[in-house]
Amino acid sequence: MELIIERILREYETGKLTRRGLVTALAGLAAASAQAAAAPPDFRAVSVNHVTLRVSDVARSTKFYQDVFGMPLKTESPTLKLLALNKNCFFGIEAANQKAPAVDHFSLGIQGFKLDDAVQKLKKRGITAEPGKDSLKFNDADGITVQLNAPDYPGYLP
Repeated sequence: MELIIERILREYETGKLTRRGLVTALAGLAAASAQAAAAPPDFRAVSVNHVTLRVSDVARSTKFYQDVFGMPLKTESPTLKLLALNKNCFFGIEAANQKAPAVDHFSLGIQGFKLDDAVQKLKKRGITAEPGKDSLKFNDADGITVQLNAPDYPGYLP
């Protein structure tokens, strides 16, 4: 955009473009920019469905989050505990493959989520997604794992 504006100004300064032409060109650029900015997004996130932590001691971390925040156990497996936050939102605590604890991923509840459509929309943006049963995962621009699913996604145990 900056190069276009510089070219338009250069044409005005050299007399190749009238003042009226300059104003019209700049107004057109502004309108095009506003229209591009108003383009609808690919998805409408309506909730943070869940966040999953990878921890060194699942039992200790589960006790901590239950004691401090009062999160009841929703469901569990030997390596994963899902703590309920509300009907459509949970907090995952999973055994780490490494010693350092980390946020494994976060999940956004997407209005009208359709797995195949989401995969195609991401593919058009050059993003490779890993589809699951009712959700998909991909890495954002910084390599953080993002999961997309319906707002009422219940989570699944391994």
